[in-house]
Amino acid sequence: MKKLVKYLAILLIFLMPIATYAEMWSPDRIRVNFRVGGSTADGSLAPGTMKGKSGGVHLMNAGYSDKETDRVNSGTTLQYIMEMGMIVGIHLYSTEMVSVVTQSSDWEGTPETGATGAGAAAVYNSTYGGAGTTLGARKGESSINFLDLGYLYDMKDIVAGMSIGGGIGLPLLGASTKVDIAYGATGYALNGGLWTESLSDFEGSAMSYFVDFGYAFGTHEALFGLRNVSTSGSATVDETKGIGKVLGKDKFESSGSSMSYFLGYGYIF
Repeated sequence: MKKLVKYLAILLIFLMPIATYAEMWSPDRIRVNFRVGGSTADGSLAPGTMKGKSGGVHLMNAGYSDKETDRVNSGTTLQYIMEMGMIVGIHLYSTEMVSVVTQSSDWEGTPETGATGAGAAAVYNSTYGGAGTTLGARKGESSINFLDLGYLYDMKDIVAGMSIGGGIGLPLLGASTKVDIAYGATGYALNGGLWTESLSDFEGSAMSYFVDFGYAFGTHEALFGLRNVSTSGSATVDETKGIGKVLGKDKFESSGSSMSYFLGYGYIF
């Protein structure tokens, strides 16, 4: 709540000089929207293959799968609409998700390793477990502050009191992503001896598009809005331990998209 108040205060400080720059820039109305529902694309990682090694030599493989089990999304929008119809505002977006990673197949030797790989795979299956073994759980948290820019069209000549506005949200006001991983006994054995791991140094991109419908009654407005948010990011990881060793990659990548709907209130000056 304190962060929300801080962001709203910064936005007001930023917009007040613009609003007083000229009469055409003076605020015609202010709107607040709150997310009430929507749909989100599954944030699970794509299935893949783990590499089993002995003495640094790749001897066997096993598949893994990631399944999202829980997700919470939230979003709040504050917008100013100028007399000229320009929309300027901020959208605060956040999401939290949890997924469980399991082994999807038994360990098997590679064709190149022959009997040596088959023997090593049998030891792994007996010691660490085969298909269905839980490797760990992953919790991801992401927040993005979008700068909204758009245009409002007043439909009073078509339907009295109606308006429609839309535009884009640019991730120019700050963003953060964090992934925490808790490993089970098998994951611990495979990752080089880590029970927990945190990734926070993410690089990525994001974009948002919104459409808002308004109905005015006097100086008040009832609002219904739609917003799409898409994100992608990656973090560099160590292939000798942790998630990098388990996946056999030096990059941990994730992406997501959501379509949300909002209800809100507007005040017309």
